[in-house]
Amino acid sequence: MMTMTTNKRKNMMKKKLKTVLLLDDNGATNTIHTKFITKVNFADEILKFQCAVKALAYLKSVTPLTPDLIFVDINMPNINGWEFLRKFEKMSDVEKKNSIVVLLSTSLSTEDREKAGKMKIIDKVRLKPLTVKAVQEIVTDFFLYNEPLKIA
Repeated sequence: MMTMTTNKRKNMMKKKLKTVLLLDDNGATNTIHTKFITKVNFADEILKFQCAVKALAYLKSVTPLTPDLIFVDINMPNINGWEFLRKFEKMSDVEKKNSIVVLLSTSLSTEDREKAGKMKIIDKVRLKPLTVKAVQEIVTDFFLYNEPLKIA
């Protein structure tokens, strides 16, 4: 898996993240990831979007309460993950807060990896579906959470 270089500061994580946003056009994937995040119990709130336009509108409307962690699928209709990230990157720093962005895909081509490496907004790239190991790595790397995640 790929970790992007980032200048975002690690935030102290008490017990849970406040908000995680899932953006995937596949409702079943969002449901699976929601159940998984709920079972490992690392977020108070999980926001699910199947449409990038709606996710962007939400992010603009909740300033400065943007999610701590955003998972974005690459392949979506209309506005794909890349376009969403370009638009998100152009938002003000207040709108973006210090959201950690993880790009998700069922398969990562060399082209996708290179493209992701050039986008500063992307903090990490992961294969779908999420696993305990992947989420543990994310929360440890970016939120100083060193306790093992456990499935409830």
